[in-house]
Amino acid sequence: MGAVAEPGRQALLTSDPAVSVIILNFNGAHYLGDCVGAVLDQQLDRNFEILVVDNDSQDGSAALARGLPGVRVVLAPRNLGFAGGNNLGIRHARGQQIVLLNNDTRVHPGWLQALVDASASVPRVGAVTSRLAWADSPSRIQNAGLLLLSDGSGGDRGVNEPTTDYGERCEVFGFCGAAALLERSALADVGVFDARYFMYYEDLDLSWRMRLRGWRILYEPRAEVEHVHAASSREWSELFVFHADRNRVLTLVKNARWRFLWRCLGQLAARAAGPEGTALRARRSVRGRLIVSLAFNLWPALLQRWRIRLRRRLADSDIESWAYPRATWDDRSK
Repeated sequence: MGAVAEPGRQALLTSDPAVSVIILNFNGAHYLGDCVGAVLDQQLDRNFEILVVDNDSQDGSAALARGLPGVRVVLAPRNLGFAGGNNLGIRHARGQQIVLLNNDTRVHPGWLQALVDASASVPRVGAVTSRLAWADSPSRIQNAGLLLLSDGSGGDRGVNEPTTDYGERCEVFGFCGAAALLERSALADVGVFDARYFMYYEDLDLSWRMRLRGWRILYEPRAEVEHVHAASSREWSELFVFHADRNRVLTLVKNARWRFLWRCLGQLAARAAGPEGTALRARRSVRGRLIVSLAFNLWPALLQRWRIRLRRRLADSDIESWAYPRATWDDRSK
């Protein structure tokens, strides 16, 4: 094992970091100090850098970030969302391993080393996802990797179950973009996030593209993170529903074979017309805007589909073998 990087100062001063930690921030001044401080406390057997990408915050976050030791600040010209903001950070990052971290997280000691160790544990790893627990209930899982549900949706593996039940490293379908390591070689092969998504489903889309090219994605339980979910947009708000519903469909159009795609769209349409509730009221409010946006983005998505599927190395049956029953997930996630 090489010399341990001094947290903060060496992470800032090194000219050749092996690992880049990108903290995406939008109006997160109340989270940012704790988030960055926990990363600065990490010990790693190689040099690393910390980048705060500020998505045009209006709460003084950028000035706060500039005053934090061991941090390089990248300013976005406007709010680029999760997808565009992280893409900007990836362009500025110097490491061969890119670690994404939401500003509403707090990592535990050993988190960064655990991610790096897992990435070297088996061949052709494209991503390693952390063990995320609820910030207000840290003994319960928020995400232990992304599931591909049988209706084409993404699901949080292990949500609300005890963290002790998810103590083994294993392969999962996808990574959660709130706290994950991505290999630059995998990104060079499949591309970065789809900036049109803005927020939600960009991690499932990128995970699917990685899998189609034969990259593996691991879950690492020793990479422990506490996370405030949906801090940037209230869950089941119109903003949340619009982007989640649109991007779910775009992800299917881009990546799935036609038979799976049509089956999933039928199930999603049935769910969208389900019993009255907060989600249905939000869907009704955004329906017109959603239809227009899908129509506008359909042809670019079909072009991407042609490129993605032309280069696939993994059979669709292998992808669909990961599909987790939606009804089972609904019951377990309550």
